[in-house]
Amino acid sequence: MQSTVPSSKNPFWAEFTPSIDRRLPYWARRSNPVVRRHLGVHWKVLPLEVDLLVRLLLIQGAVIAVSAAIPILLPLLFTLLPVSMVLLPFVLIGYVRVLIGVGSFTVRMMVDEQHNNTLALLRTTPMPLRHILYSKGAAGVWRQIEDLGLIIMGTAVLSLPVIGLQYAAYWPLEDLTTISWLSRVALGMGLIGSIARLFIEPAMIAACAIAIGSIVPSRAPALIALTGLGFFYFLLINLPRLMPMTPELRVLLESILPIVLPVAITFLAFRLAEYVLRRD
Repeated sequence: MQSTVPSSKNPFWAEFTPSIDRRLPYWARRSNPVVRRHLGVHWKVLPLEVDLLVRLLLIQGAVIAVSAAIPILLPLLFTLLPVSMVLLPFVLIGYVRVLIGVGSFTVRMMVDEQHNNTLALLRTTPMPLRHILYSKGAAGVWRQIEDLGLIIMGTAVLSLPVIGLQYAAYWPLEDLTTISWLSRVALGMGLIGSIARLFIEPAMIAACAIAIGSIVPSRAPALIALTGLGFFYFLLINLPRLMPMTPELRVLLESILPIVLPVAITFLAFRLAEYVLRRD
């Protein structure tokens, strides 16, 4: 039997699907019927300019590397610190609003699917249940993608001076010894980590919303459960900052833990939702 899943090689779908979507798995594309169904008129959103983001990060990475030989470059860059300190709180507020938007939309969507018993109908399609759940999570993120794109770009532009100020207390940036390279590696890891978590955490919130929506049959309790889970996650992820530790361990915890932990939570949440739905 021929698969009913549209192929990116099909001329119609190749023309319909925006270029950025073609880089994504089929379940994450806006042309996916499950994603399109939940997006409605919101499918015509302006996604993040990934190429521009990559160029911006490469430029900052080059500045960090060259500054090991020309230390004056980083102090010049850190003259933007007052601007970063003023604007980053607004970026943080916007990010919290995005996470709330992703979580509330996705959990309501999942509870309604359960209440209307439409998920059982979707399971009769050729798409695996796992991909159906992935698509629902993708729809929740797509609904907030314009605001999320602005937040990611703002973080990429503003965060480096703040990260440099944080690590300058451990490794002086003006030192031209091995310490100089340690400070710059920490800067690079901090910058990449701060950007990577902005991609991963919304997906984690969507996955948790799907898992909770699969278990809790009502909107209000599901939203409360998701809010509590999100609160304790961000409390847990920030607690290590209060503990005494070596500078190297602090860099690892602040750059690696916020990436590894949400990836693990996302994986487990999707598996839990799949298990609950298959059991029912």
